[in-house]
This record gives sequence, structure tokens and C-alpha cells, in this order.
Amino acid sequence: MSDRSSNPEDRQSKPAVRQALVRFLLGSVLALVILAAGTVYVGSRIAEDQALSEARNVAKLLAQRVAAPLVTDAYRQGDPQARRRLDSAMRERIRDGSIVHIKLWDPNGTVLWSDEPKLIGHAYPIEEEDQKLFGTTDATADVSTLDKKENVNEQASGELLEVYAGARDQTKRPIMFEAYLPLDTLHRQEVAIITGVLPVGIGGLLLFAIVVTPMAIRLSRRVERHEAERSKMMRHALVASELERRRIAQELHDGVIQDLAGITFALPTVTASLPDDEDGNEARETVDSVTDLVQKDATALRSMLVELYPPDLGGKGFAMAVRDIARTASEQGVAVKVDVDPDLVVPLDVATLAYRVIREGLRNVVKHARATAAEVRMRVESGRLDVIVADDGEGVDPDTTAERGHLGLQLLRDTVSDLGGTLRLGANEPRGAVLNVSIPMDLIPA
Repeated sequence: MSDRSSNPEDRQSKPAVRQALVRFLLGSVLALVILAAGTVYVGSRIAEDQALSEARNVAKLLAQRVAAPLVTDAYRQGDPQARRRLDSAMRERIRDGSIVHIKLWDPNGTVLWSDEPKLIGHAYPIEEEDQKLFGTTDATADVSTLDKKENVNEQASGELLEVYAGARDQTKRPIMFEAYLPLDTLHRQEVAIITGVLPVGIGGLLLFAIVVTPMAIRLSRRVERHEAERSKMMRHALVASELERRRIAQELHDGVIQDLAGITFALPTVTASLPDDEDGNEARETVDSVTDLVQKDATALRSMLVELYPPDLGGKGFAMAVRDIARTASEQGVAVKVDVDPDLVVPLDVATLAYRVIREGLRNVVKHARATAAEVRMRVESGRLDVIVADDGEGVDPDTTAERGHLGLQLLRDTVSDLGGTLRLGANEPRGAVLNVSIPMDLIPA
């Protein structure tokens, strides 16, 4: 019993299946990275919003319930006992670590109280947005870099949550409470949200990948089997077409062409046997005309026979066969330059298709382009055979070639596409058209 791995189609399909599986896994990894990054970003935004909301609530509570009632006329007039009460209450909030810095502001920008005693009694500009909080019970919060003038002694703390809250003191005068909170709460909430959401999302995606991977492998194998069967059918079709062309060529050569050759040899004998009178001369002219016609038809059939079944396409005769096509086009009024390596050797399947491309391209140049010159170039690059047929004629519209009678070119386009190649018909510079065909060297895998 033969080993299954010895089957060429199995060997060919395995790399393709692996490539498809690798692409699927890479896509899954990319999705995981995107999901993780998105979760971290969204989690950070949610945590920041929650932290700012909590900071605003804390600031409102401290401003209205703790600080404002202690800002009395006695405090404003410098009463030591009133100042000790406010100082003790504010520092008690700072001592537990929930608040880093506190300031109380007067509407004119004067610092009524601060945990930095040097700031008390000094005036600083207040931003317009914060100025609006005086006389209200609203609060604002944001992450601050401590870059204001009054923060000169606080900048070593790094980024903090900066919160402002409006209130009214014991005498109903408007004041503003300012506090800076550490970002620990924000970071804890970020970690909590990310660790709570990320495993669920990644776990779900991993579970989905685990479930889908076997299906993806089976689908890839089905596609590869389909491609292998399609390649086999195309190979059989090409082989059948080649055999049919060979059969037709043989029948033409052994049948019609031989018969025409025999008639050509026989007709001069008929001419010689005719009497040398007026009737015989008239018949002799008729026979001579028929002889010329038969000779032309025989020559045309031989040319068709060469095009139908060209010799030696699989060897070094490929370049010679291309030059024969060019020579035929030149005999019909189009000077054809051939740029092909005389030692060029390509697989028979590739050579056969390239030969058809050149033959169809030059045939269209002769019949439709009204060109005086054309060029045929072939190069092997990156595992592909590039075939170019260019002319200096009128040019064509590649979208209307089939409508304008170039059915052979449309059929050739379909054939090239089915075999994994590309065919482009475009404008040539400075005038004319250029047919560019790229054919894979492994035209039909074995």
C-alpha cells in the first residue's frame, strides 16, 4: 500500500492548508491585541470618569459640610482659635492620605487657607471656568499637572486629581474649595475594570478561535481539493486539446494537403495532353489557373498546419517557433522585431500558451491594428513568463475588444485567467497598443 503523503496533490495541499491556518491564527492574534488595547483604553476612560465623579462628590461634601461652616467672620479677622479649628479640620483630611493638598479661595483670588501656609493671604489669578463656581454648589474635576503659579510648592507630587467646588461660608459669602487627590483610586479602578472585562473578552475570542479552527482547517482542505481537481481538469482539457490539434494536423497533412499536392503534380500532365488549338489553349489557361489556386491553398494549409501544431515548443525550438510567427506577420506587411533569448526553454504547457498568445496578438495586429511595426518580447522573472506584443497601430479599447470582433482575444483572456495568469491590453507609447501577458511557470501543478 502506498503512503498517502506520496500523493503530489496531498503534498501540494498541505503547505496551502498550513498557510491558511497560519493566516487564521495571525488574524486571531491581531484580534486579541486589538481587543486588549481597546479594553485598556475604554477601561481607562471609564475609570477616569468614575474617579472624577467621585472626586467631585467628595469635594462638594467637604466644601459644604466641613470647610464652609468653619470660615467665619472671626476666621477672616484673624482669630487664632477660629484659624486653629479650620486648620485642624483640613489637616485631618490630609492626614489620612485621601487628599494631598487643600486650598480655600475668596472670589478676588485670595487664598483663605492652604496646607502650604506661605500661600495664605496671597492672591493668584483664577481661571474663568473656576470663577463661575463661586456662589454655586457645583464642582469640576480633572487630572492636573500642577503647572499653575499657586502650585509651585506642589509640583513634586506629579499628576493629581484636581477638583474645585463652590460653597458659601457661615456668613453666606461665596468661597471655592480646591483639593488635589492622589491617582491611586483612578489606577485601582482601571485595574479592576481591565481585569474584570479583559479575561472575559479574550476568553470568549479564544473559545471562538478554538471552535472555528477545525472548521477553518476543513474548509481550507476542501478549497485545496477543489483547486487540485480544477487543476487536474484543466490539465486534462489542455492535453485533450493538444491531442485534438495533433489529430487534426495529422489528418490535414496526410489527407487534404497530400491530395492537393497530388493534384498540383497531376495538373501539369493534363495541361501537356491538351491539343494545341484554340479550344486547347482556353482549357490550358483554365487548368493553369486551377493549378495556381491549388498551390496557394496548399501553401495556406501548410501555414495553418504549423500554427495549429508547431514543432519543438518544449525545447530550444520555442524561440524559433516564435520567430516563424513573426516572419509570417512580416510577410503580411507588419515588420516584427523579436526580442527572445534563443536558448529560452520553458515547460511545454507554458510554451504552448505563450505561443497562442503571440499568435493571437500578431494576428490581431495584422488584421485590425493598421500597424507598420510590432515587437515581441519575452522574459522570465520571479517564476513567471512575461509575454509582450506591442505595435504602432491605431490602438484599441480593452473594454470593447469582444464587441469589435476580437473574440479570439477574449477567449485567450479567459484561458489565461483560468490558468492563473493575467492578460492586460492597453495603450502603447507613443501610439498603438500593447498586449501584456504574465504566465506562471508552474502553469498547472502536477
